[in-house]
Amino acid sequence: MALAVIEPLLVAVFLFVASQGGGAEAKYASNLHRTGRRLTTDSSPPLEQHQVTSVNHCLHLCQGATNCVAINFGTISATANCQLLGQRACDGLPLVADAAVDYYDVYDGPQNLTAEAKTPFWNDPGCEQGGYCAAECAAEAVGQFCTVDAHCTAKLKPPSGHQCVEGTCQPSADFWELRTGLALPRWQLWRIDWHVWTWKKLKPGTCTLDFTIKLGVGARVLISPTWIDEHVATRLVFSFTTTHMTLYYHDATGAAHTLVDNASFLNLVSTDTFNRLKISWCGGTLAVGPEDNPTMITGQATVTQPIDFVMVHSTNNVPSWMYVDSGVADRWLFEDSGVAEDAVLEVGPSTYAFRNITPSNDVTVKYDCMAETDCLVMLQGSTAAGPRYVGVCVGCYGNQESCLAYFGDVTGNVLRFVTGPVLSTTQYNTFTVRFNNGHVTIHRNSNAIPIYEVDAPHPVQNIDAVGIGGCCGRKYIRAARYDPTWRTDTWLTEGRGFSASGALP
Repeated sequence: MALAVIEPLLVAVFLFVASQGGGAEAKYASNLHRTGRRLTTDSSPPLEQHQVTSVNHCLHLCQGATNCVAINFGTISATANCQLLGQRACDGLPLVADAAVDYYDVYDGPQNLTAEAKTPFWNDPGCEQGGYCAAECAAEAVGQFCTVDAHCTAKLKPPSGHQCVEGTCQPSADFWELRTGLALPRWQLWRIDWHVWTWKKLKPGTCTLDFTIKLGVGARVLISPTWIDEHVATRLVFSFTTTHMTLYYHDATGAAHTLVDNASFLNLVSTDTFNRLKISWCGGTLAVGPEDNPTMITGQATVTQPIDFVMVHSTNNVPSWMYVDSGVADRWLFEDSGVAEDAVLEVGPSTYAFRNITPSNDVTVKYDCMAETDCLVMLQGSTAAGPRYVGVCVGCYGNQESCLAYFGDVTGNVLRFVTGPVLSTTQYNTFTVRFNNGHVTIHRNSNAIPIYEVDAPHPVQNIDAVGIGGCCGRKYIRAARYDPTWRTDTWLTEGRGFSASGALP
């Protein structure tokens, strides 16, 4: 056996013990910040306990014991000064003050000792009391030190989104890191709307998207990485059907340039199944193709503005669907406030925050809105002719009227009534919109009498998607306080999504 003091300037001891046959079974132990502390064994009895002559001897016994990951060494009882432990302090077992005992974490490799000594979280005394997997000293970012998954789940969200891999916290296999401290599930469904463009923000540095896609019958899908979440300046466009692909872009001035016109895209996407595609625009080079040939079709754009968003649209009054691997999310999730229990949803001009619902003919949507004009609730239902939207328009026509707005096989605004100014750009107003088998009411704030009540002239059945937003300026929406299903990234549309609770229902 050999003893090595790896860091003599620290008030701690790093130990190394090799097997009798060589270093392959070596063990390393650290009591940095654990001197005068003992791991309680009340709820987790020690694997073994012994009376030995030195801490090295205790470590050697740990080396030979199955599942030994820590030791207590010191005056424990009249007959024992060495306890071999099957759990660490960071497994939820507290360290208690005991001047006669030192606690050691035991590792299979020296890299854990070195990495742990460099971590900043020891400045908090809570780490000494609860072990370095206590909430006070748990990892705060991917790449920080860990020895067990618990060290990666106290602060990083959601807990199932991270795990300990070779001594550092990393996203779990089915998650990707959106930003420091937050991971989102991979391969989530993005419903490509047929009425409006919907927008997501790109993770900084992203210039490639992997996805599977299924087109609506007769649809043309447009996927457009853009400068900002408005239809101005730089926009790169991948436009395709089940048979052809077109690449074009708008430059910083808004001028359009065609790169590839109606190239063959046969057998690469369909209306029956999801097919895997990759698009990229790195350095202004637009490329698209299947997974095994991602540069099958290419074109070179002149890009002078950063590409920070991506928008999608499905034409011909039919939705399409795509599962995106990673790289994009709703813009509010890029801020800590965006995953609060009552997050504010910032909705850009002429779009909506959508979520899918269980089909129903009686739908109520309650929300707070701060906007200059036009804060709609959009309801998608079905008819014999296909999908149909009815929009319940709140504060439209310059914040003066409410009405119903139809899109699909029936179009136009109907049943317009003056409701007076009901919106504000400086404070929230609360609206409760109900569509009950065609009977529509709008209540404002706590008023018992509706500001708008009509019977819809055109039926909409089996409402399965709800959106809040509208034209003519940016909206700020609060809806989760009234319905927890809005406590999600609305990109995760299938009743799942991240919330402040860390749960993915």
